[in-house]
Amino acid sequence: MTQFVIAGAGIAGLASAIWLTRQGHQVSVYEQVPDPTPVGAGLLLQPSGQAMLHKMGLLEAVREKAAVVHSLEGYTGNWKTLDLHYQFGQADWHGLGIHRANLHQILWQCAQSLGVAIHLGNGIKEFSQTSHGVKIEHQQGTVQADGLIIANGTRSSLRDQLDISQTHQPYPWGAFWAVLDSADWPFPHTLMQRYRGANHMLGVLPTGINPASGKICYSLFWSLPKTSFADFREAGMPQLIASIRTIWPEVAEWLALAPETAIAIAEYADIRLSRYHQQNVVVLGDAAHAMSPQLGQGANMALIDAMVLADCVAQGVAQCVAPSEPEKIERYNHNTQGAPDKSSLASAFASYSQRRRKHIAYYQMASRIMTPLYQSHYPLGWLRDIGTVAGRHLPMMYRQYLLTLCGAKQGIFDTKAAIADL
Repeated sequence: MTQFVIAGAGIAGLASAIWLTRQGHQVSVYEQVPDPTPVGAGLLLQPSGQAMLHKMGLLEAVREKAAVVHSLEGYTGNWKTLDLHYQFGQADWHGLGIHRANLHQILWQCAQSLGVAIHLGNGIKEFSQTSHGVKIEHQQGTVQADGLIIANGTRSSLRDQLDISQTHQPYPWGAFWAVLDSADWPFPHTLMQRYRGANHMLGVLPTGINPASGKICYSLFWSLPKTSFADFREAGMPQLIASIRTIWPEVAEWLALAPETAIAIAEYADIRLSRYHQQNVVVLGDAAHAMSPQLGQGANMALIDAMVLADCVAQGVAQCVAPSEPEKIERYNHNTQGAPDKSSLASAFASYSQRRRKHIAYYQMASRIMTPLYQSHYPLGWLRDIGTVAGRHLPMMYRQYLLTLCGAKQGIFDTKAAIADL
Protein backbone atom coordinates (compact mmCIF):
# COMPACT_ATOMS: atom_id res chain seq x y z
CA MET A 1 0.00 0.00 0.00
CA THR A 2 1.45 3.34 -1.11
CA GLN A 3 1.24 6.24 1.34
CA PHE A 4 0.40 9.65 -0.12
CA VAL A 5 0.31 12.98 1.67
CA ILE A 6 -1.64 15.80 0.01
CA ALA A 7 -1.07 19.45 0.85
CA GLY A 8 -4.36 21.30 0.46
CA ALA A 9 -8.04 20.35 0.76
CA GLY A 10 -9.26 22.25 -2.28
CA ILE A 11 -10.69 20.82 -5.49
CA ALA A 12 -7.42 19.30 -6.76
CA GLY A 13 -6.45 17.93 -3.36
CA LEU A 14 -9.79 16.33 -2.53
CA ALA A 15 -10.28 14.92 -6.03
CA SER A 16 -6.81 13.34 -5.88
CA ALA A 17 -7.54 11.91 -2.45
CA ILE A 18 -10.75 10.32 -3.75
CA TRP A 19 -9.10 8.72 -6.78
CA LEU A 20 -6.07 7.39 -4.89
CA THR A 21 -8.09 6.07 -1.95
CA ARG A 22 -10.35 4.19 -4.32
CA GLN A 23 -7.25 2.59 -5.78
CA GLY A 24 -6.41 1.21 -2.36
CA HIS A 25 -3.70 3.65 -1.32
CA GLN A 26 -3.37 5.30 2.07
CA VAL A 27 -4.03 9.03 1.75
CA SER A 28 -3.72 11.87 4.28
CA VAL A 29 -4.69 15.47 3.51
CA TYR A 30 -3.16 18.37 5.43
CA GLU A 31 -4.95 21.72 5.22
CA GLN A 32 -3.62 24.89 6.79
CA VAL A 33 -6.95 26.60 7.54
CA PRO A 34 -9.41 25.23 10.11
CA ASP A 35 -12.35 25.64 7.71
CA PRO A 36 -11.43 25.10 4.05
CA THR A 37 -14.91 25.96 2.70
CA PRO A 38 -14.23 28.29 -0.25
CA VAL A 39 -15.24 31.92 -0.05
CA GLY A 40 -16.33 33.73 -3.18
CA ALA A 41 -18.97 32.86 -5.70
CA GLY A 42 -19.55 30.60 -8.67
CA LEU A 43 -17.50 28.72 -11.22
CA LEU A 44 -18.34 27.20 -14.57
CA LEU A 45 -17.76 23.48 -15.03
CA GLN A 46 -17.01 22.76 -18.67
CA PRO A 47 -17.70 19.44 -20.46
CA SER A 48 -14.16 18.29 -19.63
CA GLY A 49 -14.64 18.84 -15.91
CA GLN A 50 -18.06 17.22 -16.05
CA ALA A 51 -16.52 14.15 -17.67
CA MET A 52 -14.08 13.84 -14.76
CA LEU A 53 -16.91 14.11 -12.25
CA HIS A 54 -18.87 11.47 -14.16
CA LYS A 55 -15.93 9.06 -13.87
CA MET A 56 -15.83 9.80 -10.15
CA GLY A 57 -19.55 9.04 -9.84
CA LEU A 58 -20.26 12.56 -8.57
CA LEU A 59 -21.76 14.32 -11.59
CA GLU A 60 -25.39 13.79 -10.61
CA ALA A 61 -24.77 15.17 -7.12
CA VAL A 62 -23.21 18.25 -8.74
CA ARG A 63 -26.14 18.64 -11.14
CA GLU A 64 -28.56 18.83 -8.22
CA LYS A 65 -26.76 21.94 -6.96
CA ALA A 66 -25.86 23.51 -10.32
CA ALA A 67 -27.46 25.54 -13.10
CA VAL A 68 -27.27 24.35 -16.70
CA VAL A 69 -25.58 26.95 -18.91
CA HIS A 70 -26.36 26.67 -22.63
CA SER A 71 -24.52 29.72 -23.94
CA LEU A 72 -22.19 32.65 -23.33
CA GLU A 73 -23.12 36.12 -24.55
CA GLY A 74 -21.18 39.37 -24.41
CA TYR A 75 -22.22 42.91 -25.31
CA THR A 76 -20.43 46.15 -25.99
CA GLY A 77 -23.28 48.60 -25.53
CA ASN A 78 -26.17 47.06 -27.48
CA TRP A 79 -23.84 45.24 -29.87
CA LYS A 80 -23.71 41.49 -29.26
CA THR A 81 -20.12 40.49 -29.82
CA LEU A 82 -19.70 37.17 -28.01
CA ASP A 83 -22.25 34.45 -28.79
CA LEU A 84 -21.13 30.90 -28.03
CA HIS A 85 -23.62 28.02 -27.82
CA TYR A 86 -22.33 24.72 -26.45
CA GLN A 87 -24.66 22.60 -28.61
CA PHE A 88 -22.86 23.67 -31.78
CA GLY A 89 -19.70 22.04 -30.44
CA GLN A 90 -21.49 18.80 -29.54
CA ALA A 91 -25.20 18.25 -29.18
CA ASP A 92 -25.09 17.17 -25.54
CA TRP A 93 -22.58 19.76 -24.34
CA HIS A 94 -23.40 22.44 -21.80
CA GLY A 95 -21.79 24.19 -18.87
CA LEU A 96 -22.71 23.81 -15.21
CA GLY A 97 -22.62 26.93 -13.06
CA ILE A 98 -22.15 26.04 -9.41
CA HIS A 99 -21.17 27.79 -6.19
CA ARG A 100 -17.63 26.86 -5.19
CA ALA A 101 -18.79 25.85 -1.71
CA ASN A 102 -21.28 23.33 -3.15
CA LEU A 103 -18.66 21.63 -5.35
CA HIS A 104 -16.23 21.57 -2.45
CA GLN A 105 -18.84 20.04 -0.13
CA ILE A 106 -19.61 17.23 -2.59
CA LEU A 107 -15.92 16.34 -2.90
CA TRP A 108 -15.42 16.69 0.85
CA GLN A 109 -18.30 14.35 1.69
CA CYS A 110 -17.08 11.77 -0.81
CA ALA A 111 -13.54 11.88 0.62
CA GLN A 112 -14.86 11.49 4.17
CA SER A 113 -17.10 8.58 3.18
CA LEU A 114 -13.99 6.81 1.85
CA GLY A 115 -12.17 7.35 5.13
CA VAL A 116 -9.61 9.86 3.89
CA ALA A 117 -7.73 11.34 6.86
CA ILE A 118 -8.11 15.13 6.65
CA HIS A 119 -6.11 17.24 9.10
CA LEU A 120 -7.52 20.77 9.36
CA GLY A 121 -5.60 23.71 10.78
CA ASN A 122 -2.41 21.76 10.19
CA GLY A 123 -0.60 22.82 7.04
CA ILE A 124 2.62 21.40 5.65
CA LYS A 125 5.61 23.67 6.22
CA GLU A 126 8.42 21.93 4.40
CA PHE A 127 9.61 18.61 3.04
CA SER A 128 12.74 16.75 2.00
CA GLN A 129 13.17 13.77 -0.27
CA THR A 130 15.05 10.76 1.07
CA SER A 131 15.84 7.24 -0.04
CA HIS A 132 12.67 6.17 1.80
CA GLY A 133 10.35 8.63 0.06
CA VAL A 134 9.42 12.07 1.36
CA LYS A 135 9.90 13.39 4.88
CA ILE A 136 7.18 15.98 5.57
CA GLU A 137 7.07 18.53 8.37
CA HIS A 138 3.63 19.84 9.21
CA GLN A 139 2.51 22.29 11.88
CA GLN A 140 2.05 19.58 14.49
CA GLY A 141 4.85 17.17 13.72
CA THR A 142 6.51 15.05 11.04
CA VAL A 143 5.26 12.30 8.77
CA GLN A 144 6.91 10.00 6.24
CA ALA A 145 5.22 9.23 2.90
CA ASP A 146 5.98 7.55 -0.38
CA GLY A 147 4.72 10.54 -2.35
CA LEU A 148 3.76 14.17 -1.72
CA ILE A 149 1.09 15.95 -3.77
CA ILE A 150 1.24 19.74 -3.58
CA ALA A 151 -2.25 21.11 -4.20
CA ASN A 152 -2.44 24.10 -1.87
CA GLY A 153 -3.18 26.83 -4.36
CA THR A 154 -1.65 29.81 -6.10
CA ARG A 155 0.23 31.08 -3.05
CA SER A 156 1.89 27.73 -2.28
CA SER A 157 5.23 28.10 -0.53
CA LEU A 158 5.90 24.38 -0.97
CA ARG A 159 6.19 24.83 -4.72
CA ASP A 160 9.14 27.15 -4.13
CA GLN A 161 11.02 24.33 -2.35
CA LEU A 162 11.23 22.31 -5.56
CA ASP A 163 14.25 22.50 -7.81
CA ILE A 164 12.05 23.35 -10.79
CA SER A 165 12.25 26.41 -13.02
CA GLN A 166 9.11 28.44 -12.33
CA THR A 167 7.54 31.88 -12.58
CA HIS A 168 4.93 33.52 -10.38
CA GLN A 169 3.53 36.74 -11.82
CA PRO A 170 0.57 38.41 -10.06
CA TYR A 171 -2.00 39.96 -12.37
CA PRO A 172 -2.57 43.70 -12.00
CA TRP A 173 -6.32 43.08 -12.31
CA GLY A 174 -8.77 41.28 -10.06
CA ALA A 175 -12.51 41.21 -9.51
CA PHE A 176 -15.30 41.90 -7.06
CA TRP A 177 -17.68 38.94 -6.68
CA ALA A 178 -21.14 38.78 -5.16
CA VAL A 179 -23.85 36.11 -4.97
CA LEU A 180 -27.44 37.30 -5.39
CA ASP A 181 -30.64 35.28 -5.19
CA SER A 182 -33.28 35.69 -7.89
CA ALA A 183 -36.28 33.74 -9.10
CA ASP A 184 -36.92 35.91 -12.15
CA TRP A 185 -33.57 36.86 -13.73
CA PRO A 186 -34.37 36.64 -17.47
CA PHE A 187 -31.24 34.67 -18.44
CA PRO A 188 -31.28 31.52 -16.27
CA HIS A 189 -29.15 29.48 -18.69
CA THR A 190 -26.77 32.10 -20.11
CA LEU A 191 -23.50 33.53 -18.85
CA MET A 192 -24.03 37.22 -19.70
CA GLN A 193 -21.23 39.79 -19.94
CA ARG A 194 -21.16 43.53 -20.63
CA TYR A 195 -18.01 45.37 -21.74
CA ARG A 196 -16.77 48.90 -22.09
CA GLY A 197 -13.43 48.76 -23.85
CA ALA A 198 -10.94 46.37 -22.29
CA ASN A 199 -11.00 47.97 -18.84
CA HIS A 200 -14.64 47.40 -17.83
CA MET A 201 -16.26 43.97 -17.68
CA LEU A 202 -19.33 42.91 -15.74
CA GLY A 203 -20.80 39.41 -15.82
CA VAL A 204 -23.67 37.38 -14.42
CA LEU A 205 -23.22 33.61 -14.10
CA PRO A 206 -26.12 31.25 -13.22
CA THR A 207 -24.84 29.48 -10.11
CA GLY A 208 -27.52 27.00 -9.09
CA ILE A 209 -28.38 26.69 -5.40
CA ASN A 210 -27.06 29.26 -2.94
CA PRO A 211 -25.50 27.21 -0.10
CA ALA A 212 -26.41 29.96 2.38
CA SER A 213 -30.07 30.53 1.46
CA GLY A 214 -31.05 27.42 -0.47
CA LYS A 215 -32.45 29.61 -3.27
CA ILE A 216 -31.60 29.93 -6.95
CA CYS A 217 -28.67 32.33 -7.23
CA TYR A 218 -26.36 34.10 -9.65
CA SER A 219 -22.76 35.24 -9.33
CA LEU A 220 -21.89 38.80 -10.30
CA PHE A 221 -18.30 39.64 -11.20
CA TRP A 222 -16.95 43.14 -11.79
CA SER A 223 -13.43 43.34 -13.18
CA LEU A 224 -11.16 46.03 -11.71
CA PRO A 225 -7.47 46.91 -11.52
CA LYS A 226 -6.10 46.02 -8.09
CA THR A 227 -5.10 49.65 -7.57
CA SER A 228 -8.84 50.48 -7.43
CA PHE A 229 -9.68 48.02 -4.65
CA ALA A 230 -8.79 50.39 -1.82
CA ASP A 231 -10.93 53.19 -3.28
CA PHE A 232 -13.97 50.94 -3.59
CA ARG A 233 -13.47 49.54 -0.08
CA GLU A 234 -13.43 53.08 1.30
CA ALA A 235 -16.39 54.30 -0.74
CA GLY A 236 -18.45 51.21 -0.01
CA MET A 237 -21.40 49.62 -1.76
CA PRO A 238 -22.98 52.88 -3.05
CA GLN A 239 -19.91 53.65 -5.18
CA LEU A 240 -19.79 50.10 -6.51
CA ILE A 241 -23.47 50.28 -7.46
CA ALA A 242 -23.00 53.68 -9.11
CA SER A 243 -20.11 52.37 -11.21
CA ILE A 244 -22.02 49.28 -12.27
CA ARG A 245 -25.06 51.37 -13.19
CA THR A 246 -23.13 53.02 -16.04
CA ILE A 247 -22.53 49.58 -17.58
CA TRP A 248 -25.61 47.57 -16.64
CA PRO A 249 -28.45 49.45 -14.85
CA GLU A 250 -30.53 46.32 -14.19
CA VAL A 251 -27.68 44.65 -12.31
CA ALA A 252 -27.02 47.82 -10.33
CA GLU A 253 -30.66 47.88 -9.16
CA TRP A 254 -30.50 44.18 -8.33
CA LEU A 255 -27.45 44.79 -6.15
CA ALA A 256 -29.05 47.88 -4.57
CA LEU A 257 -32.00 45.76 -3.41
CA ALA A 258 -29.61 43.48 -1.49
CA PRO A 259 -27.52 45.90 0.62
CA GLU A 260 -26.33 43.16 2.99
CA THR A 261 -24.75 41.16 0.18
CA ALA A 262 -21.16 40.20 0.92
CA ILE A 263 -18.59 41.30 -1.64
CA ALA A 264 -15.56 39.07 -2.14
CA ILE A 265 -12.35 40.29 -3.77
CA ALA A 266 -10.45 37.89 -6.01
CA GLU A 267 -6.85 38.33 -7.08
CA TYR A 268 -5.15 36.25 -9.74
CA ALA A 269 -1.67 35.24 -10.80
CA ASP A 270 0.10 33.45 -13.60
CA ILE A 271 2.02 30.35 -12.45
CA ARG A 272 4.29 28.50 -14.86
CA LEU A 273 6.44 25.46 -14.11
CA SER A 274 8.94 23.82 -16.46
CA ARG A 275 7.61 20.48 -15.22
CA TYR A 276 5.13 19.37 -12.57
CA HIS A 277 7.15 16.91 -10.52
CA GLN A 278 10.49 16.32 -8.87
CA GLN A 279 11.14 12.68 -8.00
CA ASN A 280 8.35 11.69 -5.57
CA VAL A 281 6.72 15.13 -5.33
CA VAL A 282 4.10 16.36 -7.80
CA VAL A 283 2.23 19.68 -8.13
CA LEU A 284 -1.45 19.94 -9.11
CA GLY A 285 -4.16 22.56 -9.61
CA ASP A 286 -3.55 26.28 -9.17
CA ALA A 287 -0.28 25.55 -7.39
CA ALA A 288 0.98 24.22 -10.74
CA HIS A 289 -0.75 26.36 -13.37
CA ALA A 290 -2.82 29.24 -12.01
CA MET A 291 -3.90 31.67 -14.71
CA SER A 292 -6.33 34.46 -15.52
CA PRO A 293 -10.01 33.45 -15.09
CA GLN A 294 -10.97 34.57 -18.61
CA LEU A 295 -11.30 31.01 -19.93
CA GLY A 296 -12.99 29.68 -16.77
CA GLN A 297 -10.85 26.53 -16.66
CA GLY A 298 -9.45 26.47 -13.11
CA ALA A 299 -11.73 23.89 -11.50
CA ASN A 300 -11.88 21.81 -14.68
CA MET A 301 -8.11 21.57 -14.92
CA ALA A 302 -7.86 20.62 -11.25
CA LEU A 303 -10.29 17.75 -11.82
CA ILE A 304 -8.37 16.64 -14.91
CA ASP A 305 -5.08 16.81 -12.99
CA ALA A 306 -6.46 14.48 -10.32
CA MET A 307 -7.76 11.91 -12.81
CA VAL A 308 -4.57 11.86 -14.88
CA LEU A 309 -2.39 11.54 -11.78
CA ALA A 310 -4.44 8.60 -10.52
CA ASP A 311 -4.19 6.92 -13.92
CA CYS A 312 -0.42 7.35 -13.99
CA VAL A 313 -0.08 5.97 -10.46
CA ALA A 314 -2.36 3.03 -11.29
CA GLN A 315 -0.23 2.10 -14.27
CA GLY A 316 3.02 2.70 -12.38
CA VAL A 317 5.08 3.08 -15.55
CA ALA A 318 6.87 5.90 -17.32
CA GLN A 319 4.48 6.02 -20.27
CA CYS A 320 0.74 6.51 -19.71
CA VAL A 321 -1.98 6.30 -22.31
CA ALA A 322 -5.28 8.15 -22.37
CA PRO A 323 -8.25 6.41 -20.71
CA SER A 324 -10.23 6.03 -23.93
CA GLU A 325 -10.96 2.30 -23.87
CA PRO A 326 -14.06 1.07 -21.97
CA GLU A 327 -12.11 -1.48 -19.95
CA LYS A 328 -9.78 1.28 -18.68
CA ILE A 329 -12.69 3.45 -17.66
CA GLU A 330 -14.19 0.47 -15.91
CA ARG A 331 -10.93 0.01 -14.02
CA TYR A 332 -11.16 3.54 -12.68
CA ASN A 333 -14.47 2.75 -11.04
CA HIS A 334 -13.14 -0.16 -9.01
CA ASN A 335 -10.45 -0.38 -6.40
CA THR A 336 -7.03 -1.49 -7.51
CA GLN A 337 -4.51 -2.75 -5.04
CA GLY A 338 -1.32 -2.07 -7.01
CA ALA A 339 1.37 -0.35 -4.95
CA PRO A 340 4.27 0.93 -7.05
CA ASP A 341 7.70 1.04 -5.44
CA LYS A 342 9.57 4.32 -4.95
CA SER A 343 11.18 4.31 -8.39
CA SER A 344 7.98 3.45 -10.26
CA LEU A 345 6.13 6.13 -8.31
CA ALA A 346 8.71 8.68 -9.43
CA SER A 347 8.25 7.39 -12.97
CA ALA A 348 4.49 7.74 -12.65
CA PHE A 349 4.91 11.37 -11.52
CA ALA A 350 7.25 11.98 -14.46
CA SER A 351 4.65 10.48 -16.77
CA TYR A 352 2.05 12.80 -15.25
CA SER A 353 4.26 15.79 -16.08
CA GLN A 354 4.61 14.65 -19.66
CA ARG A 355 0.96 13.85 -20.15
CA ARG A 356 -0.30 17.18 -18.77
CA ARG A 357 2.25 19.34 -20.59
CA LYS A 358 0.42 20.08 -23.86
CA HIS A 359 -3.01 20.66 -22.35
CA ILE A 360 -1.77 23.06 -19.68
CA ALA A 361 0.51 24.87 -22.13
CA TYR A 362 -2.34 25.51 -24.55
CA TYR A 363 -4.64 27.05 -21.94
CA GLN A 364 -1.85 29.13 -20.45
CA MET A 365 -1.07 30.46 -23.92
CA ALA A 366 -4.74 31.17 -24.67
CA SER A 367 -5.14 32.89 -21.31
CA ARG A 368 -2.08 35.03 -21.92
CA ILE A 369 -3.48 36.14 -25.30
CA MET A 370 -7.03 36.79 -24.13
CA THR A 371 -6.45 38.55 -20.82
CA PRO A 372 -5.32 41.94 -22.22
CA LEU A 373 -8.44 41.97 -24.41
CA TYR A 374 -10.69 41.77 -21.34
CA GLN A 375 -8.66 43.15 -18.44
CA SER A 376 -6.25 45.93 -19.32
CA HIS A 377 -5.91 49.65 -19.94
CA TYR A 378 -4.83 48.98 -23.52
CA PRO A 379 -7.25 50.12 -26.27
CA LEU A 380 -7.93 46.54 -27.36
CA GLY A 381 -11.66 46.16 -26.81
CA TRP A 382 -12.36 46.71 -30.50
CA LEU A 383 -9.97 43.90 -31.42
CA ARG A 384 -11.72 41.52 -29.03
CA ASP A 385 -15.14 42.47 -30.40
CA ILE A 386 -14.16 42.13 -34.05
CA GLY A 387 -12.52 38.79 -33.35
CA THR A 388 -15.54 37.30 -31.58
CA VAL A 389 -18.01 38.66 -34.14
CA ALA A 390 -15.91 37.32 -37.00
CA GLY A 391 -15.71 33.98 -35.27
CA ARG A 392 -19.48 33.72 -35.20
CA HIS A 393 -19.56 33.84 -39.01
CA LEU A 394 -16.61 31.55 -39.72
CA PRO A 395 -17.64 27.95 -38.93
CA MET A 396 -14.11 26.59 -38.51
CA MET A 397 -13.09 29.40 -36.15
CA TYR A 398 -16.37 29.18 -34.24
CA ARG A 399 -15.83 25.47 -33.65
CA GLN A 400 -12.33 26.09 -32.31
CA TYR A 401 -13.74 28.69 -29.93
CA LEU A 402 -16.17 26.06 -28.66
CA LEU A 403 -13.53 23.34 -28.39
CA THR A 404 -11.37 25.73 -26.38
CA LEU A 405 -14.34 26.48 -24.13
CA CYS A 406 -15.04 22.78 -23.58
CA GLY A 407 -11.64 22.47 -21.90
CA ALA A 408 -10.04 19.68 -23.92
CA LYS A 409 -7.75 21.27 -26.52
CA GLN A 410 -4.10 20.26 -26.34
CA GLY A 411 -2.68 22.66 -28.89
CA ILE A 412 -3.56 25.09 -31.67
CA PHE A 413 -3.69 22.26 -34.20
CA ASP A 414 -5.69 19.91 -31.99
CA THR A 415 -8.83 20.35 -34.08
CA LYS A 416 -10.77 17.49 -32.51
CA ALA A 417 -10.10 18.18 -28.82
CA ALA A 418 -11.45 14.84 -27.62
CA ILE A 419 -12.00 14.76 -23.86
CA ALA A 420 -11.06 11.06 -23.88
CA ASP A 421 -7.55 12.02 -25.05
CA LEU A 422 -6.72 14.08 -21.95
